[in-house]
Amino acid sequence: MERRLKFCAGQVDLSSMLFNAMEDVIHVDEKLFYKTTVKRRYVLLPDEAVPTPRVRSKLHIPKVMILAAVARPHTDPRTDVFFDGKIGLWAFLTHEPAQHSSRNRPAGTLVPKEQPVNKSTAAVTTSGCNVDLRFQPPNSPDLYVLDLFIFNAIQARQQLEMASTLDELMANVKRAYGELPASTLNAAFLTLQCSMDSCVAAGGNNDFKPRHMAKAEMEREGRLSRRIQCSPAAVSFVRNQARFGGSHHSET
Repeated sequence: MERRLKFCAGQVDLSSMLFNAMEDVIHVDEKLFYKTTVKRRYVLLPDEAVPTPRVRSKLHIPKVMILAAVARPHTDPRTDVFFDGKIGLWAFLTHEPAQHSSRNRPAGTLVPKEQPVNKSTAAVTTSGCNVDLRFQPPNSPDLYVLDLFIFNAIQARQQLEMASTLDELMANVKRAYGELPASTLNAAFLTLQCSMDSCVAAGGNNDFKPRHMAKAEMEREGRLSRRIQCSPAAVSFVRNQARFGGSHHSET
């Protein structure tokens, strides 16, 4: 709980007691996407046969690991160029030649296969960018914008389309990612700020109820803020943290 509290408090601007706009933060995470769901509903004609699953168990459903990176949509004040927040989507997928011929393809045809992610890899960049790598507290999907909101939005769209192969599955996921409106990404970051505020008010627990701001209505009326005000409980905790040497990140 202490790590959750410090993680949330570190996103508060001490001068205003508003949460940071988070426009300079990139969220990166991975998720498994499945070719089909365990349960699926069909609308059938009276004489139409019910589709039968062809896998031995749900453990055998083909899947692919996806790595996603998103940031908060915003307009650059210097160039007046709008950034939609979508940085990229990558699959841990490789293509290998088929060892044997079948009725679907001859031997040697490249077929997609899951790429195992079981080795640590290191990437060293010399771009000169000042990057501060931070890790979310363990077991805290409510404090990370991808787990909190974005992955569910992508998956809901992806599951509307059928996929016969892993390549088709990946194409469906990429299409769902590309169709996400910038307003959805922006709303996700406001939801994250609300979640952080509720986490601090709950003493670091995750048993709080999600806060509803009527963001869509406020956006239509032009009064949707990019930063939320800390609750009194959060203000008290953040000030105590600052008094005893806790780390915070002010935003100007």
